[in-house]
Amino acid sequence: METYILKIGGSSVTEKDSNKIKAKLESIERIAEEIRKAKSQKEFRLIVVHGAGPFGHRLVTNYKIKNAVRSGKDVEGFVRTHNSMEDLNKIFMDVFREQGLLGFPIQPSACIIQEDKKIVKFDTEIIERLIQTGSGITPILYGDMVIDRKLGASVVSGDAIVPYLAKKLNVSRVFMGTDVDGIFTADPKRDKDAKLVEKIDKTNFNEILKSAGEAATVDVTGGMRGKLLRLRDTLKGVDTIIFNITKEGNAYKVLVGQKIRCTEIKL
Repeated sequence: METYILKIGGSSVTEKDSNKIKAKLESIERIAEEIRKAKSQKEFRLIVVHGAGPFGHRLVTNYKIKNAVRSGKDVEGFVRTHNSMEDLNKIFMDVFREQGLLGFPIQPSACIIQEDKKIVKFDTEIIERLIQTGSGITPILYGDMVIDRKLGASVVSGDAIVPYLAKKLNVSRVFMGTDVDGIFTADPKRDKDAKLVEKIDKTNFNEILKSAGEAATVDVTGGMRGKLLRLRDTLKGVDTIIFNITKEGNAYKVLVGQKIRCTEIKL
């Protein structure tokens, strides 16, 4: 049976554009409903990783803890950011339960250790055993603040968790849900002439990287450029699709294998 990872970007399920610590409940409900529908029509294992949006990025910025956690105020920010991410994850868990999905929360700060902002230890055994227990169980992870051997604590983004799990668990495909149709030649929200790049491979990666800018909203993980770099460094050999998860039906379609407007990445 195939195993998929679905990354749900923070911009698609939170008020990231306005930087408000508020979830887009209707969007989460729709995505969960599409997952349920896909599971009813096709058998697959699924791991969900959701982003932080302002639930994480805003607090990390306000507390100025992007680069290290040292003082008492830093420690407060570390804990408050983690608490905020648990609040968002709880919303996901409630919605999944309402949809009849067996969501199982996995707290990254309890199983991941970083060093200088890079994952150096990740106990994935519980995730492996959960998905082996039955395809009905959906582990749900999220961007978080974790212990860092060099910096005290640091941010681990969903975009770092996804490729690590993909390689460790030998997943079949990765689906990266964002609020745009994929990777463009320029920012499609600012440039009407931006064109969708339908396929990215070794031959055009560096060229595409030059046009992929930083996030326009508050995002401490580097925006689309950061995502591409992590994909190149850690997802070689794993087919990845970047698509617009805010469009109704798209999550269902990618999970069951239907063609949509997107960017396919094979590195």
